[in-house]
Amino acid sequence: MISFAGAWIAMIPLWIDGFRRSDPGQGTPPVAAVCMILMMLVPALTAFGLTVRGRGPRAAVRLLGLTRATPWRHEARSAATALAIPLALTAAGLALATAVGWYAPAHPPGPGTLLPLALSALVSLPLYFGEELGWQGYLLPRLLHLGRTRALLTGGAVWGAWHVPMTALGGSYPGRSPLLGVPVAVLTATLLGTVIAAVRLSTGSVWAAVAAHLSLNEFALPLTGDISGPVVDPLLAGPLSITTWPASALAVLAIWLANRRRGATTPRTDL
Repeated sequence: MISFAGAWIAMIPLWIDGFRRSDPGQGTPPVAAVCMILMMLVPALTAFGLTVRGRGPRAAVRLLGLTRATPWRHEARSAATALAIPLALTAAGLALATAVGWYAPAHPPGPGTLLPLALSALVSLPLYFGEELGWQGYLLPRLLHLGRTRALLTGGAVWGAWHVPMTALGGSYPGRSPLLGVPVAVLTATLLGTVIAAVRLSTGSVWAAVAAHLSLNEFALPLTGDISGPVVDPLLAGPLSITTWPASALAVLAIWLANRRRGATTPRTDL
Protein backbone atom coordinates (compact mmCIF):
# COMPACT_ATOMS: atom_id res chain seq x y z
CA MET A 1 0.00 0.00 0.00
CA ILE A 2 2.89 2.36 0.71
CA SER A 3 4.27 1.86 -2.80
CA PHE A 4 0.82 2.45 -4.31
CA ALA A 5 0.36 5.65 -2.32
CA GLY A 6 3.87 6.78 -3.26
CA ALA A 7 3.15 6.20 -6.96
CA TRP A 8 0.05 8.39 -6.85
CA ILE A 9 1.87 11.08 -4.87
CA ALA A 10 4.73 11.10 -7.39
CA MET A 11 2.26 11.67 -10.23
CA ILE A 12 0.30 14.47 -8.50
CA PRO A 13 2.11 17.29 -10.37
CA LEU A 14 1.12 15.78 -13.72
CA TRP A 15 -2.51 15.33 -12.69
CA ILE A 16 -2.68 18.91 -11.43
CA ASP A 17 -1.02 20.21 -14.60
CA GLY A 18 -3.45 18.29 -16.81
CA PHE A 19 -0.65 16.44 -18.58
CA ARG A 20 -1.65 13.61 -20.87
CA ARG A 21 0.21 11.71 -23.58
CA SER A 22 -2.01 12.01 -26.63
CA ASP A 23 0.34 10.85 -29.40
CA PRO A 24 2.97 8.07 -29.65
CA GLY A 25 5.46 10.57 -31.04
CA GLN A 26 5.00 12.99 -28.15
CA GLY A 27 8.13 13.69 -26.10
CA THR A 28 8.43 13.53 -22.32
CA PRO A 29 8.53 16.95 -20.60
CA PRO A 30 11.14 17.37 -17.83
CA VAL A 31 8.47 17.48 -15.11
CA ALA A 32 7.00 14.20 -16.34
CA ALA A 33 10.45 12.60 -16.43
CA VAL A 34 11.14 13.65 -12.83
CA CYS A 35 7.77 12.33 -11.69
CA MET A 36 8.38 8.97 -13.36
CA ILE A 37 11.86 8.71 -11.84
CA LEU A 38 10.46 9.35 -8.37
CA MET A 39 7.71 6.81 -8.97
CA MET A 40 10.20 4.13 -10.01
CA LEU A 41 12.25 4.64 -6.85
CA VAL A 42 9.28 4.27 -4.50
CA PRO A 43 9.16 0.43 -4.38
CA ALA A 44 12.85 0.07 -3.48
CA LEU A 45 12.74 2.78 -0.83
CA THR A 46 9.64 1.19 0.66
CA ALA A 47 11.12 -2.31 0.58
CA PHE A 48 14.44 -1.25 2.08
CA GLY A 49 12.74 0.79 4.80
CA LEU A 50 10.52 -2.12 5.80
CA THR A 51 13.33 -4.69 5.64
CA VAL A 52 16.09 -2.77 7.41
CA ARG A 53 14.07 -2.27 10.60
CA GLY A 54 15.49 -4.50 13.31
CA ARG A 55 17.84 -6.23 10.86
CA GLY A 56 20.34 -3.66 9.66
CA PRO A 57 21.50 -2.69 6.15
CA ARG A 58 23.58 -5.83 5.46
CA ALA A 59 20.74 -8.19 6.25
CA ALA A 60 18.36 -6.05 4.19
CA VAL A 61 20.66 -6.22 1.17
CA ARG A 62 20.78 -10.02 1.45
CA LEU A 63 17.06 -10.48 2.08
CA LEU A 64 16.13 -8.30 -0.90
CA GLY A 65 18.20 -10.46 -3.24
CA LEU A 66 21.00 -8.03 -4.01
CA THR A 67 23.76 -10.46 -3.05
CA ARG A 68 25.02 -13.01 -5.55
CA ALA A 69 23.28 -16.35 -5.26
CA THR A 70 25.59 -18.07 -7.78
CA PRO A 71 29.15 -17.55 -9.16
CA TRP A 72 29.77 -14.47 -11.31
CA ARG A 73 29.94 -16.51 -14.51
CA HIS A 74 26.48 -17.95 -13.89
CA GLU A 75 25.15 -14.53 -12.91
CA ALA A 76 26.44 -13.09 -16.20
CA ARG A 77 24.77 -15.87 -18.21
CA SER A 78 21.53 -15.35 -16.31
CA ALA A 79 21.62 -11.61 -16.99
CA ALA A 80 22.31 -12.19 -20.69
CA THR A 81 19.40 -14.61 -20.90
CA ALA A 82 17.18 -12.16 -19.05
CA LEU A 83 18.13 -9.39 -21.49
CA ALA A 84 17.19 -11.62 -24.42
CA ILE A 85 13.77 -12.74 -23.17
CA PRO A 86 11.85 -9.44 -23.66
CA LEU A 87 13.49 -8.99 -27.06
CA ALA A 88 12.41 -12.48 -28.11
CA LEU A 89 8.83 -11.93 -26.93
CA THR A 90 8.74 -8.57 -28.70
CA ALA A 91 10.11 -10.07 -31.92
CA ALA A 92 7.38 -12.70 -31.88
CA GLY A 93 4.77 -10.02 -31.29
CA LEU A 94 6.12 -7.84 -34.10
CA ALA A 95 6.00 -10.80 -36.47
CA LEU A 96 2.31 -11.20 -35.69
CA ALA A 97 1.69 -7.44 -35.95
CA THR A 98 3.42 -7.40 -39.34
CA ALA A 99 1.35 -10.35 -40.53
CA VAL A 100 -1.93 -8.57 -39.74
CA GLY A 101 -0.75 -5.23 -41.16
CA TRP A 102 -0.29 -3.30 -37.90
CA TYR A 103 3.49 -2.95 -38.18
CA ALA A 104 5.88 -2.19 -41.02
CA PRO A 105 9.57 -2.82 -40.28
CA ALA A 106 11.79 -0.64 -42.42
CA HIS A 107 15.40 -1.52 -41.57
CA PRO A 108 17.45 -3.43 -38.98
CA PRO A 109 19.03 -1.47 -36.11
CA GLY A 110 22.61 -0.34 -36.66
CA PRO A 111 25.41 0.79 -34.32
CA GLY A 112 24.11 4.36 -34.49
CA THR A 113 20.85 3.14 -32.97
CA LEU A 114 22.16 0.59 -30.47
CA LEU A 115 24.94 2.66 -28.88
CA PRO A 116 22.67 5.46 -27.60
CA LEU A 117 20.25 2.84 -26.27
CA ALA A 118 23.07 1.07 -24.42
CA LEU A 119 24.24 4.35 -22.88
CA SER A 120 20.69 5.22 -21.85
CA ALA A 121 20.29 1.77 -20.29
CA LEU A 122 23.48 2.22 -18.28
CA VAL A 123 22.39 5.60 -16.96
CA SER A 124 18.89 4.33 -16.17
CA LEU A 125 20.03 1.12 -14.44
CA PRO A 126 19.42 2.38 -10.86
CA LEU A 127 15.77 3.07 -11.70
CA TYR A 128 15.15 -0.58 -12.51
CA PHE A 129 16.64 -1.61 -9.20
CA GLY A 130 14.20 0.94 -7.80
CA GLU A 131 11.29 -1.13 -9.02
CA GLU A 132 12.61 -4.68 -8.82
CA LEU A 133 13.93 -4.47 -5.26
CA GLY A 134 10.35 -3.74 -4.29
CA TRP A 135 8.51 -6.24 -6.48
CA GLN A 136 10.97 -9.12 -6.83
CA GLY A 137 13.11 -8.52 -3.76
CA TYR A 138 10.40 -7.79 -1.19
CA LEU A 139 6.93 -8.67 -2.49
CA LEU A 140 7.55 -11.92 -4.37
CA PRO A 141 9.00 -13.90 -1.42
CA ARG A 142 5.97 -12.87 0.62
CA LEU A 143 3.60 -14.22 -2.02
CA LEU A 144 5.20 -17.64 -2.31
CA HIS A 145 2.91 -19.10 0.35
CA LEU A 146 0.28 -19.02 -2.43
CA GLY A 147 2.35 -21.45 -4.47
CA ARG A 148 4.90 -20.44 -7.06
CA THR A 149 2.61 -20.00 -10.07
CA ARG A 150 -0.03 -18.04 -8.17
CA ALA A 151 2.67 -15.91 -6.60
CA LEU A 152 4.10 -15.04 -10.02
CA LEU A 153 0.71 -14.13 -11.48
CA THR A 154 -0.34 -12.14 -8.40
CA GLY A 155 2.92 -10.22 -8.38
CA GLY A 156 2.50 -9.39 -12.07
CA ALA A 157 -1.04 -8.13 -11.49
CA VAL A 158 0.10 -5.97 -8.57
CA TRP A 159 2.89 -4.57 -10.73
CA GLY A 160 0.37 -3.67 -13.43
CA ALA A 161 -2.04 -2.04 -10.98
CA TRP A 162 0.80 -0.01 -9.49
CA HIS A 163 1.36 1.62 -12.91
CA VAL A 164 -2.22 2.97 -13.07
CA PRO A 165 -1.32 6.58 -12.05
CA MET A 166 0.92 6.76 -15.12
CA THR A 167 -1.11 4.53 -17.44
CA ALA A 168 -4.26 6.61 -16.92
CA LEU A 169 -2.33 9.62 -18.27
CA GLY A 170 -1.61 7.81 -21.53
CA GLY A 171 1.80 6.58 -20.37
CA SER A 172 1.69 3.22 -22.12
CA TYR A 173 -0.96 3.85 -24.78
CA PRO A 174 -0.99 7.52 -25.84
CA GLY A 175 -4.30 8.81 -27.12
CA ARG A 176 -6.27 5.85 -25.79
CA SER A 177 -9.02 6.12 -23.21
CA PRO A 178 -8.01 5.00 -19.70
CA LEU A 179 -11.01 2.66 -19.87
CA LEU A 180 -9.08 0.76 -22.54
CA GLY A 181 -5.49 1.54 -21.63
CA VAL A 182 -5.63 0.62 -17.94
CA PRO A 183 -7.02 -2.94 -18.28
CA VAL A 184 -4.79 -3.66 -21.27
CA ALA A 185 -1.76 -2.41 -19.33
CA VAL A 186 -2.63 -4.48 -16.26
CA LEU A 187 -3.04 -7.66 -18.30
CA THR A 188 0.18 -6.96 -20.19
CA ALA A 189 2.04 -6.35 -16.94
CA THR A 190 0.60 -9.53 -15.44
CA LEU A 191 2.02 -11.57 -18.32
CA LEU A 192 5.39 -9.81 -18.52
CA GLY A 193 5.69 -9.49 -14.74
CA THR A 194 5.18 -13.22 -14.38
CA VAL A 195 8.05 -13.85 -16.78
CA ILE A 196 10.33 -11.38 -14.96
CA ALA A 197 9.45 -12.91 -11.58
CA ALA A 198 10.21 -16.39 -12.92
CA VAL A 199 13.64 -15.11 -13.92
CA ARG A 200 14.10 -13.85 -10.36
CA LEU A 201 13.20 -17.22 -8.84
CA SER A 202 15.38 -19.17 -11.24
CA THR A 203 18.49 -17.16 -10.30
CA GLY A 204 17.82 -16.38 -6.63
CA SER A 205 18.72 -12.69 -7.05
CA VAL A 206 17.10 -9.57 -8.43
CA TRP A 207 19.95 -8.83 -10.84
CA ALA A 208 18.52 -10.90 -13.68
CA ALA A 209 15.04 -9.48 -13.06
CA VAL A 210 16.52 -5.99 -13.34
CA ALA A 211 18.16 -7.01 -16.63
CA ALA A 212 14.84 -8.27 -18.01
CA HIS A 213 12.96 -5.11 -17.01
CA LEU A 214 15.73 -2.90 -18.39
CA SER A 215 15.70 -4.81 -21.68
CA LEU A 216 11.94 -4.31 -21.95
CA ASN A 217 12.00 -0.54 -21.46
CA GLU A 218 15.40 0.48 -22.78
CA PHE A 219 15.68 -1.81 -25.82
CA ALA A 220 12.46 -3.57 -26.82
CA LEU A 221 10.27 -0.46 -26.60
CA PRO A 222 12.49 2.05 -28.46
CA LEU A 223 13.73 -0.47 -31.03
CA THR A 224 10.14 -1.17 -32.04
CA GLY A 225 9.84 2.43 -33.18
CA ASP A 226 13.41 2.85 -34.43
CA ILE A 227 13.21 0.06 -37.01
CA SER A 228 9.71 0.96 -38.18
CA GLY A 229 8.71 3.12 -41.10
CA PRO A 230 5.52 4.82 -39.81
CA VAL A 231 4.86 5.84 -36.21
CA VAL A 232 3.97 2.76 -34.17
CA ASP A 233 0.78 2.43 -32.15
CA PRO A 234 2.02 0.77 -28.91
CA LEU A 235 -1.37 -0.84 -28.39
CA LEU A 236 -1.01 -2.78 -31.66
CA ALA A 237 2.74 -3.40 -31.97
CA GLY A 238 5.63 -3.65 -29.54
CA PRO A 239 6.36 -5.28 -26.18
CA LEU A 240 3.28 -3.79 -24.48
CA SER A 241 0.91 -4.52 -27.36
CA ILE A 242 -1.89 -7.01 -27.74
CA THR A 243 0.07 -8.75 -30.51
CA THR A 244 2.73 -9.72 -27.95
CA TRP A 245 0.12 -11.32 -25.68
CA PRO A 246 0.22 -14.74 -27.42
CA ALA A 247 4.00 -15.08 -27.03
CA SER A 248 3.88 -13.84 -23.44
CA ALA A 249 0.98 -16.17 -22.64
CA LEU A 250 2.93 -19.11 -24.06
CA ALA A 251 5.88 -18.14 -21.87
CA VAL A 252 3.59 -18.06 -18.82
CA LEU A 253 2.17 -21.45 -19.82
CA ALA A 254 5.70 -22.85 -20.08
CA ILE A 255 6.47 -21.49 -16.61
CA TRP A 256 3.33 -23.11 -15.21
CA LEU A 257 4.17 -26.46 -16.80
CA ALA A 258 7.73 -26.28 -15.48
CA ASN A 259 6.41 -25.54 -12.00
CA ARG A 260 4.08 -28.53 -12.19
CA ARG A 261 6.90 -30.83 -13.28
CA ARG A 262 9.03 -29.69 -10.36
CA GLY A 263 6.13 -29.80 -7.95
CA ALA A 264 6.83 -26.12 -7.37
CA THR A 265 3.19 -25.25 -6.87
CA THR A 266 3.46 -26.63 -3.34
CA PRO A 267 3.29 -23.59 -1.04
CA ARG A 268 6.67 -22.36 0.13
CA THR A 269 7.88 -19.22 1.83
CA ASP A 270 11.61 -19.23 1.15
CA LEU A 271 13.84 -18.56 -1.82
